Amino acid sequence: MPAVVVTGASGFLGGHLCRMLGARGWEVRALVRHPEAASLPPAVRTGRLDLPDAVDDALLAGADALVHAAWAIRETDPARAERANVQGTRRLVAAARRAGVGRVVFVSSVAAAPDAPNQYGRTKHAAEALLDPARDLVVRPGTILARGGGGIFGLMRDLMQKVHVVPLFGGGRQPLQTVHVDDVCEAIARGIERRVTGAVNVAEPAPRAFRDVLRMAAERMGVRCVFVPLPFGPALFGVRSLERLGVPTPLRSESLLGLQGLRQVAVDDDLRRLGLRVRPVAESLAQIF
Repeated sequence: MPAVVVTGASGFLGGHLCRMLGARGWEVRALVRHPEAASLPPAVRTGRLDLPDAVDDALLAGADALVHAAWAIRETDPARAERANVQGTRRLVAAARRAGVGRVVFVSSVAAAPDAPNQYGRTKHAAEALLDPARDLVVRPGTILARGGGGIFGLMRDLMQKVHVVPLFGGGRQPLQTVHVDDVCEAIARGIERRVTGAVNVAEPAPRAFRDVLRMAAERMGVRCVFVPLPFGPALFGVRSLERLGVPTPLRSESLLGLQGLRQVAVDDDLRRLGLRVRPVAESLAQIF
């Protein structure tokens, strides 16, 4: 069975991945910021990772693959975020090469693009360029759905459950391609097993409007909500003004810009390479709620 190192293993996706690979019988090693506090299965070896400054090189030795799922999404300073994410990825990939790791699998996003409206999408694209497309794999998930998940969908879910009022920025017309967290983990595992290289988009093929997904989620949760359309421009101005004043807000301007930049991506050929079926949003929501 493969020996795989997972970064960000104490996070949402990384934790799911460690448990799934361990159940598959793989040797799983986890690189996390605080190994002593990581809540992982007993069989998972842990080491310290604090990008870009600290990498436990010993945990990389003899590994067949490195899955890089760590990302500093809560960092609000653009320079520090770029240092942790892009420069940190550069150091991690170099350490993996020195340790003889067979290949690197980078968890990116369908939002990754050089001209993405938010820094998240631009830095994901910059980190992708640090990999070798002939030997490594970039996995670009759509909007990940899971019980307890975060991101923009998690924020909207919490609003539905707590205040029953949901803003629809730009009318909620953005095309949303979702993917269940288990399908993302399966895509990573199959990519390693099948030695898939290059980049693959992993999401349901047919997008749904963001507002439709939110209404489906509300119906599944059994909550009555008021959906309020809001124009992007004034909403973005208001959030940025609060950020400049240091006022904490549930929604960051980065998230708003990411929502504004949603676009449909092709997935059919990539899913065929992985031999993977991604469940549609209705099926994902039925399993989550």
